[in-house]
Order: sequence, then C-alpha cells, then structure tokens
Amino acid sequence: MENLELYTISFKGLSLGSHVFDWKIDDKFFAMYEMSEISDASIKALVTLTKRSNFLELNFVLKGWAEVACDRCLDPLKLDLTAQAKMYVTFGDQAGEDDSEDVDVIVLPHGESKLNVAQYLYEYAHLNLPIRRVHTKQSDCNAEMTSKLKEYLVVNLII
Repeated sequence: MENLELYTISFKGLSLGSHVFDWKIDDKFFAMYEMSEISDASIKALVTLTKRSNFLELNFVLKGWAEVACDRCLDPLKLDLTAQAKMYVTFGDQAGEDDSEDVDVIVLPHGESKLNVAQYLYEYAHLNLPIRRVHTKQSDCNAEMTSKLKEYLVVNLII
C-alpha cells in the first residue's frame, strides 16, 4: 500500500487560504484495497484544502466512471460516478474521529503536518455508487446467466 502515499497532502508549509490537489483514480488505485467493488475506473478527484488558523476544510469532488459487477448477471457494468463531500480537520490531544455527531470531522494530533486522503477517496467513490447495479436494459445482461437465473427461479418456485 506504499503507492497510497501519493495521496498525502502536506499542509504544514501551506499558507492560509485555498489550495487545490488533483489525482486521476483508476483500477490500480482500487486494486490496492482488497475488498473494493470497483474493478476499473477513470475518476478525476479534486480536493480543495482551505487552511485556516485552527482547522482545515477539505472539499472533495469526484467525477468520472467506475466499473462494477452487474447485480443480475455479474458482467462488468460501467456507471457514471459523481461525488461531493466536505470534511473538517481539527487538532487535539487525541487523534481519531471527533466524538460529536458530525462524522465529517477528524482530529489530528497537534504537530501533525500531513494527511493521507486515499481512504476518503476510496470511501466517497464507493458510497456514491447506486444501491442497485444492473444493466439499464435486461437485454444487455449476459444471456446465459439470465437464462440460468430463470431456470433456478422456476425450480425454487416449484419446491
């Protein structure tokens, strides 16, 4: 997972104000995660970091496409993907997620100088996939798999 270091933002030397970081996320990125549902992708990830005197604000924008397995036939299914998210980073004695109800706030230890956003990019991409992932037209599904499904459906209805 050493390639995930490419998604590290070093904010210590940055001036106050907005700074833009962008990455191209593809199949190699998602292959670094064992349980990824995305098999291929072409996503432009834009992260705008706004540095303030006592916290950081990160705005994530993901736009492109991702390929997942069709829920019906298991063939590859290419889906448009668009995601926007906002996250705040504060500094404190105890690192981790903030205890407040706002899950979009993380706490870094005082003196921390960088933040790796790879996990957030991975999560935002997956969270913005549709719940039901099937080909738009059933005729686009793998005919052999569809026929097997119908066969087993009929057998189960008889039993």
